[in-house]
Formats: sequence, C-alpha cells, structure tokens
Amino acid sequence: MSTIAVKAYVEPDLARDIARVARAQGRSESSVIAEAIRTRFASFAAGPASAARDTDRRQLGRLEARVDKILRDQAMMKECVLLFVRIWLEHNPPIPEDLADSAAASAEARFHRFLDLLMKGLTPGYSIAEDVFGAKSGKDHGGNGHAETGYAGENAEATP
Repeated sequence: MSTIAVKAYVEPDLARDIARVARAQGRSESSVIAEAIRTRFASFAAGPASAARDTDRRQLGRLEARVDKILRDQAMMKECVLLFVRIWLEHNPPIPEDLADSAAASAEARFHRFLDLLMKGLTPGYSIAEDVFGAKSGKDHGGNGHAETGYAGENAEATP
C-alpha cells in the first residue's frame, strides 16, 4: 500500500501519548495515527446507519409487542364468545314439539336482526357498543338496552 506524507500539528500532550502507545506496541507513530483516523472514520460512517438500525429495531419491538397484545386480546374474545355459546347451549332446555314451528320462526327473525346489527356494526365509524351502552352519547341506559336496539323480542315483558 502506498502512503502519502501528511504533516499534522498536535498538542504536546497528545504527541507524548502517541509516542508512548507506539513504543508500547512496537509500531511507528504514523501507524498509530493512521489506525486512529481509520477507526474514527469507520465509526463516523457507521454511526448514522447504526443509529437508524437501532431506532428501527426499537420501533419494530414496540410494534411486535402491540401486535402480540392484539392477538392475545383477540384470542380472549374468541374464548369468551365460545364459552358463552357453549353455556347457552348446555343450559337451555330443548323446545317442546308443539312449539317447534313458532320457535323456528322466532329464531329466524332473531338471526336476521343479528345479521342486520352485525352489518351495521361493520360500517366505518359505527360502534355497536356505543349504540347499546351509549358510551359516547352519555345516555343513561338503566334497562337492559333492548328497547334502544330494537331487540325487545317476545320476552320484553319478562326482562327487568
């Protein structure tokens, strides 16, 4: 490797430190200075890129934690719904034969109302929870919430 002579002016203390390191390592003062400059330029060049990588790594870590929380919450909601359906099916007695036709018609009507509410809830900017519980409107829903959503059904007089 070819070298070019460069004249540098340094403070006397720094010159003594360079000479001491060169003697301790058995090298020339020029090689110590050249290595120090190479190291400085290498860290300077890698500095912004390294900092950007660290920032990206931290941001990805935070995003990963948020996604993990969302997945955990989603799994909990799924388990809650499945548990509710299982308990509902286990604790409701079978329908007597003489009421089967009217129960089927009632179930069909309820299912269609459920689908209508579900489609309404999937529209952007709409929340079923706000409609049922009045979270944003500040309404006082002391009852069961059926009258507000149109789900009073056949048992409206039986609910408190």
